[in-house]
Amino acid sequence: MFQPSEAHNTNLCPTTAIDNVPGCFDAVRKAAAGDFRWFTEVCCKAVRTLPDTCLLLVNPGQAYPTNIFRSICIGKFPPLRH
Repeated sequence: MFQPSEAHNTNLCPTTAIDNVPGCFDAVRKAAAGDFRWFTEVCCKAVRTLPDTCLLLVNPGQAYPTNIFRSICIGKFPPLRH
């Protein structure tokens, strides 16, 4: 579904924020394969904290721009408008 980056010397994102939310890293991995249903609102909050200047390594050799996952989260949990 998505095309991972094949660059070898890339700026990889720290995963601490999503590692601290149970099941979030697995949800991100599944989303990279096209299965978005595992994202929770708490996981999406963690995803939104990732820098947009790095790539998220979801599997060996598969790194994706964080904006892909942010977009999925916005679609699933739209921001409230006042």
